Amino acid sequence: MNRCALEKLLAWMEERGFPSFTVVRPENFAWLTGGGDSTVVVGEGTAWLEVKEGGLILHTSRIEAERLVEEEVPAVDRVVQYPWYRMPEPGHPNDLEHDLTPLRVVLSPEEGERFHRLGRDAARALGEALRSAKPDWTERELAGAVAEEALSLGVQPVVLLVAGEERIFKYRHPLPKDRPLGRLCMAVICGRRHGLIANLTRVRSWGHLEAARLHDKVLAVEAIALEATRPGMRLGEVLLAIREAYREVGRPEAFEEHHQGGLAGYRPREIVATPGDDTPLQVGMAVAWNPSLPGAKVEDTFLITERGLEVLTEDPEWPMVRVEGRGRPDILRS
Repeated sequence: MNRCALEKLLAWMEERGFPSFTVVRPENFAWLTGGGDSTVVVGEGTAWLEVKEGGLILHTSRIEAERLVEEEVPAVDRVVQYPWYRMPEPGHPNDLEHDLTPLRVVLSPEEGERFHRLGRDAARALGEALRSAKPDWTERELAGAVAEEALSLGVQPVVLLVAGEERIFKYRHPLPKDRPLGRLCMAVICGRRHGLIANLTRVRSWGHLEAARLHDKVLAVEAIALEATRPGMRLGEVLLAIREAYREVGRPEAFEEHHQGGLAGYRPREIVATPGDDTPLQVGMAVAWNPSLPGAKVEDTFLITERGLEVLTEDPEWPMVRVEGRGRPDILRS
């Protein structure tokens, strides 16, 4: 059980005069239970938690009750089971009505440690798949390799994108197709384990001449974003810096062509940064920026600490380049 999360939720409930509260959404279920998974179908919970000052009550069907208690939420105080054909609606008030995102986005030290382990494994999985890739592979073959590597490490891909040379210049969200990788490819994973989701992108080139120039531009934009990502800054202020960075690299239109990222955690983006967003950055928050151009993108997940930004999705085997004093992923060249 995530005691820090439970204390936050109970204090929030007291402020609002809620003697009980029902947690339904899978991301909140995972947050509150310290990584418990209420899903069978991705994104759809099979259980909910009734939160009271005196303890936690798990509500679920007879199909799921034993498995959930043994493997996902052993610390609940009581279990209420229902027939699979007669599941009631969750109680009120609940997190379908009330947004708990502000309570989730500052991670505890234990969550930070889990995020580090997840990030390393997600980066390793993506890196291993790309190192194995061949130009004559299809995008689907690369996606399959990424999924195999990730799942072997207990990382569930909740977003998996791949573009080869033909499609990388056209689409920001390229669902993998039966098209060859060619001389250039990009792979993206948002990998989930124990509720947390690590986000990263890597690019591989087999002699594509324009790739390096484009990659340098997105790294320059990202450097401005990372420099601005510090406690006290607001998401909207970082976004303004990113907008100006696109102007500085001569591609102002790219700001409008794709979102730039935001806070990470129990969803791929807990909060997508938008103009004017006054969410203040704090120690313990995770961020994932993803500046992009047609043909190029850079993305990692970072934790904001008192010492500065710590990259969570680091792969020691991936080629790196120094940008403004920080090691950042280069293109893997063959």
